[in-house]
Amino acid sequence: MHRHPSFNLLLHDDEELAEYLGSPVSQRITIHEWPLSCVQRTVTEQGGRYIYKVQAPPTLEAQFYARAQSPLLVPVRVIEAKDNMTAMLMEEIQAPRLKDIPLKDSEAASIANDLIDMISQIHGDLPVMFDISTEEGWAAYIEAALHDISECIHEGSFKEVDIGKVNKLREWSQAPALLTELRSPSGYVHADLKAENVLVTNDGYRVLDWQRPIRGPVSLDAAALLHSLGIDPVRYVPIGIMQIYHFLHLAWYAQAARKWVPQGKPWFDHLITEIARDLELKQI
Repeated sequence: MHRHPSFNLLLHDDEELAEYLGSPVSQRITIHEWPLSCVQRTVTEQGGRYIYKVQAPPTLEAQFYARAQSPLLVPVRVIEAKDNMTAMLMEEIQAPRLKDIPLKDSEAASIANDLIDMISQIHGDLPVMFDISTEEGWAAYIEAALHDISECIHEGSFKEVDIGKVNKLREWSQAPALLTELRSPSGYVHADLKAENVLVTNDGYRVLDWQRPIRGPVSLDAAALLHSLGIDPVRYVPIGIMQIYHFLHLAWYAQAARKWVPQGKPWFDHLITEIARDLELKQI
């Protein structure tokens, strides 16, 4: 194995991948990377095409694929990794992504609902990163996020967000519209259902990137998909869902700043400030 040149990730060498793939590697191209993951397209001498993915915590993707059964999923093989990381080899499917297909807004909303229904039918003892399907779970989740933000403020690494804004965020997290949606139908939520994560094949959809699924209001996936397509989700989902959606992103940025990508604190500080502005506009 070798260490990524820029990030603290351990990647398999070509010879190691060849043992798993049953053929020497002829081509290996990085298609996405950031401090917590690296994704490469790998082609063997026999013509096999695979996606190789290494991830650092926090991720549940390897556990998800080990337990889940659904036509929505691509074939994945979890392989041995080191240093608390996970590594997978998945079949590369030659199909367009939903983001590349022209859609009317109503068609996109219909697809979002179809995907929510298909996600609800995934079989297995599925892992979740956290559970916000109850008000108690939501309150604990929000307090953890606000604690992370407060710690960054106190240490001086957050300069745009202040304690006054933290108190406002706590107040907004209990908005009536938001609490109403916490009582709406809950279930398994992909939590990153962007159009780029949906493949459109001849025999149906395939959904990628199951790194941090949660349990909560299922309409969150519709909000994520529509937002990724440049469609205002409020036309199709309640305002309370969008409030929760923004809080999920805020909480992830706060956690990443404190625990996973501390070198990105100035960037996360700015993103959290922008989300706070969005949340203020969505108070009704």
